[in-house]
Amino acid sequence: MKTTQSVINSNNQPSTACKEKHAAMKLPIHSTVLAAFGLLSMLLAVSETAQAQSDEPVVFQAAGANAASIQNTVDAFRAALGNPNNGNTIPGPLTTGHREINWDGGNPAILDTTAPVTPFNVFLNTRGSQFTTPGLGLSQAPPSGGPQGGLVALFGNPTYGQIFKAFSQSRLFTPVGSNVTEGSFFIPGSNGTVPAVIRGFGAVFTDVDQQRGNQRGAKHRNHRTSTTIEYFDQDGESLFRGSVPASAGDGNLSFFGIVFDDPRIASIRIETGNVAPGPNDDKQHDVVMMDDFIYGEPQLLQ
Repeated sequence: MKTTQSVINSNNQPSTACKEKHAAMKLPIHSTVLAAFGLLSMLLAVSETAQAQSDEPVVFQAAGANAASIQNTVDAFRAALGNPNNGNTIPGPLTTGHREINWDGGNPAILDTTAPVTPFNVFLNTRGSQFTTPGLGLSQAPPSGGPQGGLVALFGNPTYGQIFKAFSQSRLFTPVGSNVTEGSFFIPGSNGTVPAVIRGFGAVFTDVDQQRGNQRGAKHRNHRTSTTIEYFDQDGESLFRGSVPASAGDGNLSFFGIVFDDPRIASIRIETGNVAPGPNDDKQHDVVMMDDFIYGEPQLLQ
């Protein structure tokens, strides 16, 4: 299993630092990154792409067999948004840093499965994000175990304990009764009363098996993959839609995120897999779960 990691721009062109290396390859660019140079090359790509194309987002993507295979890309994405992780610091907006949600309740020993709910407002006030689904609701759960049985019990499927793995222990995030999750952003501390925009948003996924096309900008919607993220501005206009890279094999991890030069993302729409969770994960059904969400510090609308 090869690990793929890349940083590319929204026109599906490789960064300046990677053009020579990947000139003969078809897009999207998936490079096998040597451990000694992977993070350095990604950071250079971020810098060069941002300077050359200020009105387009920088795209971060990676997929592989374990957490280590995507860690450099996730860390580079954090750095592009700005550190530190602001956690539950309120009120906002803060001038530096970003926000993260790992669904673990601050303690990997927490194995509770939360009842499906929509809107999901757990982080609305503290981190400025609200999530909804057209299904029954959104839930946090470990793959298996815990007092409520995790994903195995939530969906009544004993195979889910083996095919899904967490990036950050121990719980995953999922819609129930749908494969669609939508998110909106607000100033932390406003309890959802002050809409906000962010520079970028990225997420970790587990068990993305099927990929049938390239990531595309908002004007190119003819190609779809099993798992996508679409980004919208404050007027509901699509800014960009990206396809999450696949990595065949149970429990493999994927990451996809974009960063703009300025805050302009007001909402996002995630489609996980090609079917709502419940059936077995097979050639016809690509069932996908989510882990860490990482996004820019919410800022006031301009």
